[in-house]
Amino acid sequence: MGKLNPVFEHLPVENMVFSNQQQYYDAIAASTAAGQSGPFIDFMLTEIRDTLEKHKAIEKVPNKVPNKVPNKSEINVLDLLLKSPNITASAIAMEIGLTDRAVRKILSSLKEQGLIERIGSNKSGYWKVNQK
Repeated sequence: MGKLNPVFEHLPVENMVFSNQQQYYDAIAASTAAGQSGPFIDFMLTEIRDTLEKHKAIEKVPNKVPNKVPNKSEINVLDLLLKSPNITASAIAMEIGLTDRAVRKILSSLKEQGLIERIGSNKSGYWKVNQK
């Protein structure tokens, strides 16, 4: 049977959640809205890493899983696409406070991940959010 790394033996998970309760509940809500656990997992892994770094249990941890789960901006874009499939990139940018370029990059990333697809033309088409 595998052994738990000693660095995790006394990890104060309850304290981590208590001190970040709103973000914890936001992550649960985002996971529920997205229909997948990625936002919650991302939140918990970030909290664990930050806590371990803060207590000097580990040195700086590299991010070895970039773009594997939707980030907060991607979740915001997905939520908007679910609510308004005909929304434009410019309207999304205004709604969530990003640049048009940033939104187009997010849309491209979401398409590459298979989370969304464009149905029809750029002018008259709409966004379809794929359920995974």
